[in-house]
Amino acid sequence: MSLPSNKELWLSWSALWNGNLSIIDQIIAPNFVAHFAPIGNSPGEVHGPDALKQWIGATVGAFSDYSFTTTVGPLADEDNVAGRWLFRAIYQGGIPGASPGAVGKHVEYAGMDLFRIEAGKIVEYWLCADTLQLLQQVGVIPS
Repeated sequence: MSLPSNKELWLSWSALWNGNLSIIDQIIAPNFVAHFAPIGNSPGEVHGPDALKQWIGATVGAFSDYSFTTTVGPLADEDNVAGRWLFRAIYQGGIPGASPGAVGKHVEYAGMDLFRIEAGKIVEYWLCADTLQLLQQVGVIPS
């Protein structure tokens, strides 16, 4: 069986973020680590497939009708893949400090993902997202 191409891994990564958590063990290495700027009491890193699954669930848990779509890329070289995405959803509540009036509001924000691949699986991930834009849309931070 051949290893997936870097671009195929991006498509699977997108499917994962769009709710297909059943593929996590197929594309995420056991020693996986994610790096991102913490918000509130969230960690700055996530380690392993199970922690990634929990983090994704918590990240999208405040939204319904959500989708991550690729707007640039994927851009791939030997062992790195990058792309820009757009998240669109309906806010359902649950973000600390958000305005109760934001529930039911359509929101969107963008970000960029970069991940490193070893042996056909994602082993390391860096996230850069415009969470300020999201937090303004739900009323945590004035716009």
